[in-house]
Amino acid sequence: MSAVDEIRTTKDRRRARRRTAMRALRPGRTPAGAGVAGALVVLGTALVGEMVCAFAGWPTGWSGLPGVLDLAWGEPLVALTGSLMVVTGTVLVLLAMIPGRPRLIPLEVSDDGLVMGLTRAGLKRTLVAVAMTVSGVDLAFVRLRRGQIEVTVLTRGNRTGGLLKEVGAAVGDRLEGLGVHGRHEVVVRLRRKSS
Repeated sequence: MSAVDEIRTTKDRRRARRRTAMRALRPGRTPAGAGVAGALVVLGTALVGEMVCAFAGWPTGWSGLPGVLDLAWGEPLVALTGSLMVVTGTVLVLLAMIPGRPRLIPLEVSDDGLVMGLTRAGLKRTLVAVAMTVSGVDLAFVRLRRGQIEVTVLTRGNRTGGLLKEVGAAVGDRLEGLGVHGRHEVVVRLRRKSS
């Protein structure tokens, strides 16, 4: 195997691990599905109970139910209700099929069976702490964007170029040490803090 093939294989493995981690860390629709299912069970049970009472001739809790049961299929209210139920069901099925956005940022690990992630807030705090360790930095803020990490540094000092390079190197080293998946361009912005 040539060196080029080995590099491609390594990149393919890293991409596969990243895809697996993203799938594993993506939240399911369990709370939304449980809420909808619970509401449908309660509503369906109440409606069946009311219909049984209406057919048996017992007093029902909803006085308009016998009138609704007398509606024919050709009535506009029946067609409208049926259409709304079909549209609502289709929307719920589509929502169940579309996965949510991952809440965790996947970390690179050497074991294929292990998936680890870091919250966005946790990554921000970590990178702010790293930026604050650089001498001359008074305050730091981090914004995570798609493919880019923006670090804004506030300083009272006069040196700019060296400070930007040091902060960029420190943040880059921490990202490498954590093993954050994907390519993240680190952009460092400097603002002067008035005394």
